[in-house]
Amino acid sequence: MFLIKRNKLSKIFFLILFVLVSIINFENCIAQDDLLKVLQSETPVIKENVIATFKGNKIINIETNETVRKNNLDFRISHLFGSIGTESGGGIHNLYGIDQSADIRLGFHYGITDKLMIGGSHVKRNENFEGLVKYRLIEQTTDGRLPFALTLYGNATNSIKSSEAFKKNIYRLTYCAQAIFARKFSSKFSLILIPGIVHRNFVQAGDENTTYSLSGGFRCKFTRSASVIADYSHTFGRKNVGLDYYDVSGVGVEIETGGHVFTIMFTNASGLLENDYLVNTSDSWAKGGMKFSFIISRMFKFGKNDAVGK
Repeated sequence: MFLIKRNKLSKIFFLILFVLVSIINFENCIAQDDLLKVLQSETPVIKENVIATFKGNKIINIETNETVRKNNLDFRISHLFGSIGTESGGGIHNLYGIDQSADIRLGFHYGITDKLMIGGSHVKRNENFEGLVKYRLIEQTTDGRLPFALTLYGNATNSIKSSEAFKKNIYRLTYCAQAIFARKFSSKFSLILIPGIVHRNFVQAGDENTTYSLSGGFRCKFTRSASVIADYSHTFGRKNVGLDYYDVSGVGVEIETGGHVFTIMFTNASGLLENDYLVNTSDSWAKGGMKFSFIISRMFKFGKNDAVGK
């Protein structure tokens, strides 16, 4: 009798266990089918590159991650006026720097591809000729898989201005290399960080041929068509005895007007080239060394270009 009851209890136990397992398996199958339907119904995420992190190739002094599009030629005139403050040679007598010209750059930038740009320029200060190359190595994507952009930049300059210290042509050669990290956080705010190196073949006694720098800048849009822009550069390890050099900073307002960008900029930089202002800026904001600056750009298109605008 006990054996019969024991067998019935065993059968009931196994029957309950079987039902529970069946229910669990059934629910798993339904869940898998539902998940499959969801996956099939979802549209695939399209990976796109973030565009227009900045509006131009430069913020004020420092480079951005932007390059000229393929088959486009950007003719650029950069003008740096004299110092505004009287203590730095400005004042009313030179119309607060407007009557002076600290530096002028005539540059040509050409897009070999949408990622590779080459260029050349002539710069008034020290009568420099410049050759440059810029390559967009990494693009920030809209899906967040690549959270930043990385652009590589390099140039070389040669001055035709001879002097007793620079008799040989090789003495007048300088080089600059930079890694440009940029991120567009939103349609209103973009940030950039640039470690760099400058090498000069010949320097004054007590100075260093090779110097390192760290630069940063941002663009912050505060209305539909206006943005505030600013940048700052610090050079490490300057040991030139008897000469005062200052960090370079700039601030400006960027206004978009019907497809064109008009920028009002002020900076204490002593020149327009990285090879120059990073190591030779002798003007200070505190002493009235800020200067008015502007850039005029004209784009020429050659051939067919199907790329999305930057």
